[in-house]
Amino acid sequence: MRPYHAFSFIILSIIFQSAGGIFAKYAAQSLLSGTTFIGIITNSFYIISLGCLILQAIVWQQALRYYPLSVAYPCVSITNFLVLFAAAILFGENITYGNIIGLFLITAGIIVLFHSYEELQ
Repeated sequence: MRPYHAFSFIILSIIFQSAGGIFAKYAAQSLLSGTTFIGIITNSFYIISLGCLILQAIVWQQALRYYPLSVAYPCVSITNFLVLFAAAILFGENITYGNIIGLFLITAGIIVLFHSYEELQ
């Protein structure tokens, strides 16, 4: 039996991975042409992005203590939702019909996966 908080590790992993990608976009936008390597690695957005990815790795390891990789990993696809909506809201990027169809397919896959997994338990 999994502790009640086990799924929170997957949720935190998704949040940290999404935040890491969003801060990486901010880092890329904030760099000037000809920025040196030192300028890149000292960029505050880049540092925050790396911090988020380190935290993601830590909570991901905890999630894998309670869920098989074949169940936990597809859940990380939820990151696509957060990043897509952040891209539209924060960066003014367009959401296409293909994006929406893809998100529905991801959702359907996760629902089927968890339904099958719960039947096996």
